[in-house]
Amino acid sequence: TKLWVEGVDVYDGNAHESFRLRAMIFCTINDFPAYGNLSGYSVKGHLACPICEKDTTYLQLKHGKKTVYTRHRRFLQPFHPYRRLKKAFDGTSENDSASIPLSGVEVFDRVKNICNIYGKTQKKDGAPKNIWKKRSIFFDLPYWCNLDVRHCLDVMHVEKNVCDSLVGTLLNIKGKTKDGLKCRQDLVEMGVRHQLHPVSKGLRTYLPPACHTMSTYEKKSFCHCLKNVKVPQGYSSNIKSLVSVDEMKLVGLKSHDCHVLMQQLLPVAIRGILPDKVRVAITRLCFFFNAICSKVIDPKQLDDLENEAAIIICQLEMYFPPTFFDIMIHLLVHLVREIRLCGPVYLRWMYPVERYMKVLKSYTKNQYRPEASIVERYVAEEAIEF
Repeated sequence: TKLWVEGVDVYDGNAHESFRLRAMIFCTINDFPAYGNLSGYSVKGHLACPICEKDTTYLQLKHGKKTVYTRHRRFLQPFHPYRRLKKAFDGTSENDSASIPLSGVEVFDRVKNICNIYGKTQKKDGAPKNIWKKRSIFFDLPYWCNLDVRHCLDVMHVEKNVCDSLVGTLLNIKGKTKDGLKCRQDLVEMGVRHQLHPVSKGLRTYLPPACHTMSTYEKKSFCHCLKNVKVPQGYSSNIKSLVSVDEMKLVGLKSHDCHVLMQQLLPVAIRGILPDKVRVAITRLCFFFNAICSKVIDPKQLDDLENEAAIIICQLEMYFPPTFFDIMIHLLVHLVREIRLCGPVYLRWMYPVERYMKVLKSYTKNQYRPEASIVERYVAEEAIEF
């Protein structure tokens, strides 16, 4: 508050004069659980989207025991043909429109009377649940209510989670795939996609292959393609070290590996090994990430990008199982809005933060006092470099 209201006197060595320096917090950037901690919004459960808030459309799966976020046809243009399709989606047509995000003033009205009780407290069974858990300390700043975007979604983590879900489902990696018996039982419960319903054959249950299911030959072809990739020095990590051809899976993917995979390598690796409609949807998703992560974005193309995001997710809804659509997939429809309000993604994602965290962690030599060790070595380095 002091830096914004009063400012501090700073000496300009170039002009040889002092001036009053003021500073403000433009936005916060962190992963999604920390987003909930800083904003005071509950990013778990049925209404997990902080931008849609009470208009978040969710579906509680009976057999998979998961909350999924569907009905992305709401974000399409009013007369888009996907809105009228029933059989390809959940059996109903879509007439609703997308919700309008809350302004800072509206958020403050919701949280200003919340009394924060820290520590462990007993929950009262009859007490109504509030999706806003606390009043953020940032509202003490005089300008915080006037910001359109106070907390940015981190594209780095969104991209990594989408990549993990996509690769795990395509390669049917155990523990990471979004398809399985419980998912098929949920399709039976929903009464959609009858061709994918499980079939009992004696003591065994047969799961018919979906359009995204790869054969063993296709999986090996996918893995061999990534195994043989050669990239320039410093472009990415050694991709072939992440590929296990025998087990037909990718292991140890870091955030930047997922970034390179989604933006460059995945469209090449799936060429000719999936049905055309599925391959086109996945390729469009990769091109979308490539477009929003560009250093130069034409503001006139933002509306088209926003429509493209909605169409891509609707196509994924047509081909992938309901369990695929966790909150990270849903957040894709809001990324372009934040580009329009806050500028290019590369200026506000977590790659620089994570890289610098690695530098600070390398300063730790005394494991018993890590913070003090970091401070000592940081001060020593500052003095030497000065």
